[in-house]
Amino acid sequence: MSGAGSDGYSIQAGGMDGEAGKLDRAGDDVGLIRKAVEDQMCYTSDALGGSDSGPAYNNFAAAWQAEAKTLEAALHELADKVGISQRNYVGADQDTIVALHSTGANDGLTTMPAPAAAPSLADFD
Repeated sequence: MSGAGSDGYSIQAGGMDGEAGKLDRAGDDVGLIRKAVEDQMCYTSDALGGSDSGPAYNNFAAAWQAEAKTLEAALHELADKVGISQRNYVGADQDTIVALHSTGANDGLTTMPAPAAAPSLADFD
């Protein structure tokens, strides 16, 4: 998204929108990976190598799934926040453009000093 004022003031906010989309897609990818490696069955203690291995694996798998869910949610939340920031920046820039135009920037006003009469010798007495 971009806007431009008549005096060359412009806004380039499309980059933030693109990054928000990348974060959102990364969150989707993490969710797909989490679902792809999700355990489909519970294993008995002996199926994975003994009474210690089965519970250890089950604890690891549960922790991994929880972390993947957290990462997925965090990426989506970050994407939302970047999108909100982008919209806020665009809104603030639009407000600035409106404020600049409402001050009468095109009314012939200038910051240049007014020309003065050339000094004469009488000014140095």
